[in-house]
Amino acid sequence: MHQLHDASIRSGSSLMSIHSGGTPKVAASNLRARVRIAVAAVLLGLAGGVAAAEPVPPVLARLLEMGLQVEGRFEAPAQMTGYVLRARESGRADVVYVSADGRHLFIGNILDETGQDLTQLHVEDHVLGPELDALWKEIESARWVAEGAAKPTRVIYSFTDPNCGYCHLLWRVTRRYHDAGLQVRHLMVDVIKASSTGKAAAILQSKDPAQSLAENERRFREGGIAVAATIQDDTRKALSRHRKMMDRLGVSGTPAILYRDANGKVRLQRGMTDLDTLARIIGLPAQAIDDPDLARFRVTPKG
Repeated sequence: MHQLHDASIRSGSSLMSIHSGGTPKVAASNLRARVRIAVAAVLLGLAGGVAAAEPVPPVLARLLEMGLQVEGRFEAPAQMTGYVLRARESGRADVVYVSADGRHLFIGNILDETGQDLTQLHVEDHVLGPELDALWKEIESARWVAEGAAKPTRVIYSFTDPNCGYCHLLWRVTRRYHDAGLQVRHLMVDVIKASSTGKAAAILQSKDPAQSLAENERRFREGGIAVAATIQDDTRKALSRHRKMMDRLGVSGTPAILYRDANGKVRLQRGMTDLDTLARIIGLPAQAIDDPDLARFRVTPKG
């Protein structure tokens, strides 16, 4: 299942194979809406040089000469080795994979037999890990809008734009989990339309922000709630802070979900995903969802 999100939607990433001694070859793939910014920049010749700190496979050495540095390595599936690469000029980092013979480098997303995006986990573990932990602590004291259980057994955070269609669908899923113990803490952002700022402000400045958020979602097809007549300075600061948090995560679209997995690790889900994955993220028994608008997010049983 693809991960879907609104706002500045990233173009589908390609599975890119680079051969030692050859030129880059690209096979189109829409596995995931995430741009490989750092590596792509180097492949286009947009970065300067930096030396490797230790011996690396020949195919990777070619990229290091073009502006990347190795920040780490890890075991990857199919006898490959994963590398964390960072572009010197932009500071952006991402992961790539090198074949066992060191002659082929792959840029893209690896899925296992269950559909789990292993590359996303690799990025979180080896690139975003410290940032996710730090951000979780900051978000706990941010100006979020809580929906769901008053005494939750599970908490997730969602970057939510009041004009976001996929945020609306996520809301229709998560509300089914409120009675089971879920609390969703919405970090309102304004990244989709000009009216997003006024609507987000109307929610944050309401006497009952959760009620205003729910009203916006219930009236979503009719255009949602009215924009705020005035926007207070502290509201603008809160919206700006939330956007900066998204920037730190490299997220440009909504929804984006922060949650703790079964091992207590902070994880990031970019965009709306299938109902089985959402149940795993929420961490509560899967709830019956018969909403016809959500039928396309059901995983088709293997026949």
